[in-house]
Amino acid sequence: MTHIDRRNFLKKITAASLGATLLKAGSPIPAYAHDIDKLPIPKRRLGKTEFDVTIVSLGGQSTIEQPGKLDESVEIINRALDLGINYIDTSEVYGNGISETYIGEVMKRRRDEVFLTTKTFNRHREGLVEKNFADSCKRLQTDYIDLYLMHYINDIDTLDTILDRNSGAVLAMEELRDKGKIGYIGISSHSTEVLTEALHRYDLDCVFLTINAAGMAMNQSPQATRSFIQIASEKDVGIIAMKLTGRNSIFNTGITMDQAIGYSLSAGRNGSHLPVATGVIGITRPEQLDQNVRLAKQYKPYTTLQMEELEKFCSA
Repeated sequence: MTHIDRRNFLKKITAASLGATLLKAGSPIPAYAHDIDKLPIPKRRLGKTEFDVTIVSLGGQSTIEQPGKLDESVEIINRALDLGINYIDTSEVYGNGISETYIGEVMKRRRDEVFLTTKTFNRHREGLVEKNFADSCKRLQTDYIDLYLMHYINDIDTLDTILDRNSGAVLAMEELRDKGKIGYIGISSHSTEVLTEALHRYDLDCVFLTINAAGMAMNQSPQATRSFIQIASEKDVGIIAMKLTGRNSIFNTGITMDQAIGYSLSAGRNGSHLPVATGVIGITRPEQLDQNVRLAKQYKPYTTLQMEELEKFCSA
């Protein structure tokens, strides 16, 4: 595909979906943007949690996990909440706890505005409640986590370990849920094979997985991901998308941010049903939040054909 063909193809996809105009840093904000700013961010039901989550969410990586970036991170987090974003994702391993610490600086004042998710790398019951969970809560300055995820479950052996009914991490998760310390249990993974097996073996509330048109930062094809999403949707599992941009590498294909958001939020579409509840996006600076929220407000679902065309485009 020639450069001109690729450019025209992307224009066609964008015009048929979001129809949004990206703003360059420092550009004057056009009049239409002020009208868009008045609109609420669309929300979707997060599976069996019944929580209505904004379709774009704040991720706890990028600036928010970097040492010496407290002020910048607090500005980003507050800006996200001011814009109406109501879901924040983080992990005990992001910046070795830095991300949770920065988020905690905002949570101590604005905890009731957020559905808060964090993750643990502990695969076992031992130490998870007393150490991992307790430390995360201390850093986040809260005593309750809405969704607690077992992090980076990318192979069957690890899945076997966390689901072991004698010593697995899931025992601690259930204990925390039964004590009212967490609301819901889930896993994060880059493998739909592992996620599919997990859903066969355990009644998960949510899954956190990579969804992008290029299959970047994934252990399977975009087509396999879309098939898995339909399986999870049938079980009413909350579906949360990560790595919408494939750690930004998707931009090397010519895909734009509006198309990255549009694709991920449309994955697994079944008629009018759109099972992906939200896309978690890491932020480098506050202006990116403004742009992402504007794109979310203008989002229109992709058809299956449009998604397949984007997949082919990324693989060309």
